Amino acid sequence: MLKSAAAALAALFFLTSISLAQDNHYDASINGAPIFTKQSQGNGITQYATVGANLFGTFRLRFKPQHSLLFDYGRGKNSQVYLTGQDFHVLTTIAEYSGAYMYSPIRKKNLEVFGLAGAAGLRFSPRSTWVFFPPLPDNLPHNVEADVGASTQTKPAFLYGVGVDYKIPSFPMLAIRLQYRGFLYKEPTFNVESTTNGALNFFTGTYGHMAEPSIGLVFRF
Repeated sequence: MLKSAAAALAALFFLTSISLAQDNHYDASINGAPIFTKQSQGNGITQYATVGANLFGTFRLRFKPQHSLLFDYGRGKNSQVYLTGQDFHVLTTIAEYSGAYMYSPIRKKNLEVFGLAGAAGLRFSPRSTWVFFPPLPDNLPHNVEADVGASTQTKPAFLYGVGVDYKIPSFPMLAIRLQYRGFLYKEPTFNVESTTNGALNFFTGTYGHMAEPSIGLVFRF
């Protein structure tokens, strides 16, 4: 009896999925983006990040013609820089877990314009930390790896964005996606704060902004 009910539910889910897929209720995309981070100052510290790169995937569920839900996962890399009297570079991997509501006010034959807003978790994982010095004579190294006790931190973020999908006429199940996404979040400290690490402090108390203009390939099913 239980097996029959499970089989019936599975069949119903499968048939529903096929029906939705025929109307392009689902799509998935793979996207690449540079990462640009604004400079901020606070607590006597200047914080910014080098230009990095992010690769992220998106799954979309369209529940009405103009309304969708998005789920994203991505991984990026850059160096978080802290000027505290010394120049610290924390080589960082950034994992993104996000969800958003998408609204598509314009939907034409091959074109869809959209805006999105949602929430994200940004997981900042340090790979190594380097201290940079001014150029030294005799070709001596001007940076050295340092153990400052940096550890992984996850920061909640507000996500927003705009973009456009262009359906490839010869391949109607494929589209090109151009979009801009922005993240607003509290600056990471990697748990390097004066209360735990003597005089060394990465705490700015300010909000950071990460901008990602991206291009992606969308698969509709």
